[in-house]
Parts: sequence; structure tokens; C-alpha cells
Amino acid sequence: MAQHHLWILLLCLQTWPEAAGKDSEIFTVNGILGESVTFPVNIQEPQLVKIIAWTSKTSVAYVTPGDSEMAPIVTVTHRNYYERIHALGPKYNLVISDLRMEDAGDYKADINIEADPYTTTKRYNLQVYRRLGKPKITQSLMASVNSTCNVTLTCSVEKEEKNVTYNWSPLGEEGNVLQIFQTPEDQELTYTCTAQNPVSNNSDSISARQLCADIAMGFRTRHTGLLSVLAVFFLLVLILSSVFLFHLFKRRQGASLQGRASEHSLFRSAVR
Repeated sequence: MAQHHLWILLLCLQTWPEAAGKDSEIFTVNGILGESVTFPVNIQEPQLVKIIAWTSKTSVAYVTPGDSEMAPIVTVTHRNYYERIHALGPKYNLVISDLRMEDAGDYKADINIEADPYTTTKRYNLQVYRRLGKPKITQSLMASVNSTCNVTLTCSVEKEEKNVTYNWSPLGEEGNVLQIFQTPEDQELTYTCTAQNPVSNNSDSISARQLCADIAMGFRTRHTGLLSVLAVFFLLVLILSSVFLFHLFKRRQGASLQGRASEHSLFRSAVR
């Protein structure tokens, strides 16, 4: 019978006119995927609480007082939350564990107490984020003019995440792209990219000396490669020229010998 009365009360709370709570402040709650998040209810007079009904896209749970000095009793009303919800006494804060991405959204707590205003409503917006892994710094658009390295650095996280911001130190620049004009005097600097979302942050670093060394090495490699190509080209020209001259010499030599033989035959005929 008591269980039946609780269900009737829960239904009434979900259909109760919310004149007192419809304009209530919405609290943003940030949670981490796979971890726990707490909705702060902060009941000031827990002895007056009769029932708290939690709803989101569907009904979630209702919470009733436990026996003296015991945690509140939570009855889960949707299978998506089974074994993942409990309440903390004495303030009735609600905890959802093993967070999933689909848990994100709006939540509402209708709090029924034994005194005026009898029913109050608190609203929450739950955002679920992943912990950020270590970002990766890549470099591109490299150039070197008058001993100055011109490098564009790009910082990115492994997976596309929402609400990720990037900051570069020691320059204090924001955004995931940083353009550097590196002079020899700044070789000792280290550039650090910090990626951050509302629940975590992570960073990666690269030294200026490494950047300019990579650029110089790239130019030396390209220069050496160009010289190698030119050397091979001139060697081929030299070989082909030598072969051509050799064949031309042999041809002329053959023609000369043939001419001399003809002259010798004519001379012998005349003598006879």
C-alpha cells in the first residue's frame, strides 16, 4: 500500500503546476565519460523532505528519506539508470555513476517537503565530456630567410571533441594554430600547447632548436638532392658525349682506311 501511495505521489509531482519553479535557474553540471557526477540538491532541512522526483527525457528515479542516519532510498524508474544512481544524505545530492554520452541533457528535481512552499523545482543541464589525451603538435609551411625560421605549428587532439580550447605558452596565444618567426636568439625557447575542455587538460611541447634544426636539415637535404641530380645529369651527358665521339672517330677512321686501300689498288693497276 505504501508503495502504491508513493507511485501516486510521484505521478502528481510530475504533473504538478510548476508556477514556483518554471523560471528557476538552470545549473550546469559537467561530467566525465565513464566516471561519476553529482547533482547538488543541497536540502537545508532534510527532516522535512517527503519525496524528490527526478526526470529527464524520461522519468529517472524518486528519492525518499531513509531510516534515521541512513542514506536516502532511491527507486530507479528507468532501466537506463539501473545500478547507476544513489543519493547522498543528508542533502539528498544525486549521483549518477558510469556516465554515458547519452546521459547528457536536461534534468529536473521536483522536491516535495512538509512545509510551504511544499513543492520546489531545481533544474540542471548535464554535459558529458571525455578526458583529453595528449595533444599532437605538427609543423608545416616551413621556410628560412636570413637565418629566420618561419614555421606554422598546429595542435590537435586525437578525437574531435566539443568545447576544446587551445593555448600556447610562453606567447599566450589562443587557438590551435601558431605561426612563429624564429630568430637565432630564440633557440632556447620551448613552445607548449595546452588543450583544455571543461573537465580536463593536457599538453605537448616542442623546442625552437628542434624546429629550426629540422628546417635546416630539410634545406640541406633538398640542396644535397639537387646537387646529386645535377651531378648525375652531367655524368650522363659526359658518358653519352664520349660514346658519340668514339663512334664518330671509329667511323672516320674506317672511311680513311677504305680510301687508302682504293688508292693503293689504282696505283698497282697503273704500274702493270
